[in-house]
Amino acid sequence: MTTFDDTGMFEMVEETGHGPARPRRDRVVVVLVVAAALVVAGVVWLLAERGSDGAADDMSVELLTRPAEDADEVSAAVVDETGIDPESARLAATTAAGPHYAALRWGGELCLVVVPDGDLPRVVCVAPSAGATVTLSDADGSRVRLGADDAPTPSAAEGWRAAGPNVWVLDAPAEG
Repeated sequence: MTTFDDTGMFEMVEETGHGPARPRRDRVVVVLVVAAALVVAGVVWLLAERGSDGAADDMSVELLTRPAEDADEVSAAVVDETGIDPESARLAATTAAGPHYAALRWGGELCLVVVPDGDLPRVVCVAPSAGATVTLSDADGSRVRLGADDAPTPSAAEGWRAAGPNVWVLDAPAEG
């Protein structure tokens, strides 16, 4: 039978004498500083988002404030394709390219949508601002412009004509 000499076996074990190790104060401080920074970043982000919504409040578009009519209704397919808020859509003008609608996107962008017969709708949007304008060009060279109330009016000398509140049309150039 083999015997073991256990003298010195316990001398190899380090004795700390303090029980389980306590977390260091510097780790706690770092965790608290990171948590505070995250809270501050969240508050700053919230304030920035609230401030960006204020830009949409500065933009007014007379055409979009009138009550909705039957002609203002856009199909679900147009809404899916363009991302506009269907409640905000208003018929702006009708040209050879099809009906043009003024609308807002869910983020507040000002949009102009054309729905050509038998083709996919096209949309152009611009960030909300007091002087926002958006223009759609058609295949024949005609253009339709939508502008906020404070947007500059396009020049009649260049051929633009008013087609209603906030809407102007530039007819296609004459062939020849």
